[in-house]
Amino acid sequence: MYHFPFFNCWEEVWINKSIINWHKENQFIDKFIKKYVGKPTVKYRFWEEEKKKMTYLSINFPELYENDNRIFLKDILSEKEGVKFSFILMRQVINTQVESENEQ
Repeated sequence: MYHFPFFNCWEEVWINKSIINWHKENQFIDKFIKKYVGKPTVKYRFWEEEKKKMTYLSINFPELYENDNRIFLKDILSEKEGVKFSFILMRQVINTQVESENEQ
């Protein structure tokens, strides 16, 4: 039986290989981390149409990816960047799924 931890703030959130692979190994997140472990920081940019500006964020990859070592979310990206990144991705998904009134 697996136990998933609960966290009170961004600074506490962590993952490890056993949590990522709780059901089955070599799925998307596991493959992604294995591919980029130890690599330098990657910079992403997104065009925000509503604001007519680019949003930039940096993603840092862990140095080590083994069963017991904790990978803290704060070390991957800041809370502000993480929340913004999540909103941008959610908006992209919603934009492909929701019909506007003009389309009906």
